[in-house]
Amino acid sequence: MAHFLTFDIEDWYHANYQSVDMPEFEHRPSRLEAEVDRLLEICADAGVQSTFFVLSSIAEVFPSLVRKIAAAGHEIASHSHSHQLVYGMTPAQFRADLERSLASLEDLTGERIWGFRAPSWSIKRETLEWFYPILEDLNLTYSSSVYPAHTFLYGIPDFPRRAHHPILSGRNTTIVEIPVPVTQLLGKAIGFSGGFYFRLLPAWFIRSTFRTQDALGIDNFLYLHPREIDPQQPRLPLPCIEAFIHYYGIRRCDRKLTRMLAFLAGSFVCMRDYARAYQ
Repeated sequence: MAHFLTFDIEDWYHANYQSVDMPEFEHRPSRLEAEVDRLLEICADAGVQSTFFVLSSIAEVFPSLVRKIAAAGHEIASHSHSHQLVYGMTPAQFRADLERSLASLEDLTGERIWGFRAPSWSIKRETLEWFYPILEDLNLTYSSSVYPAHTFLYGIPDFPRRAHHPILSGRNTTIVEIPVPVTQLLGKAIGFSGGFYFRLLPAWFIRSTFRTQDALGIDNFLYLHPREIDPQQPRLPLPCIEAFIHYYGIRRCDRKLTRMLAFLAGSFVCMRDYARAYQ
């Protein structure tokens, strides 16, 4: 079985809640460099090569950070340029945003970018018909963008839960989609391996679910944002429910991630290498 460790490299204010106006916060102090340094340290200690989905607007502000990630042997992939919801853009707007992201990241690293992850898993059924053809046109190999269940922000409930080539109008696309890992809990499909779910659920449950998914032949990944290991980050003025989702469990997340990497030791690969082999 393949496992992936992935990070969405964005700053503390990149949140697609209706209550957040991201440009309002972009000139405030950032702790991103220290957060990413800690993630690189965790990866080095565990001997793990990871995939870093980088927001290119951040890469343009912190170019040395992107080069540092690449120099440490990790994969750089695209997390878009502006962190806008894909389903909130027109196809032309999405293409322009992704083109800028790829050009910026490839210029910084000197290497081809192979993969893309949508901000906030913002792929809906109505975007599929143009989303994958645009990725194909821009010479990408894989996507890790679909949440195969339903939440109030995102999700396609009946989407396949295994890595596959999505079929559009009877045609297999060339893109490998690696969907978000989900499991069943009390009759409902939920995430378990990253973000709020990783911070909320007990470690024993996450380990047990990885074992079950491995037995079923499903490739899984861990995913976190740099802010999720940093209790000292600036705070957004969020309503109670959104604040709970955004900040719960952050004080324990660093240690929890370290222990999870030890549990899964020796099984991690970059998404790029997996997708190339899958092709």
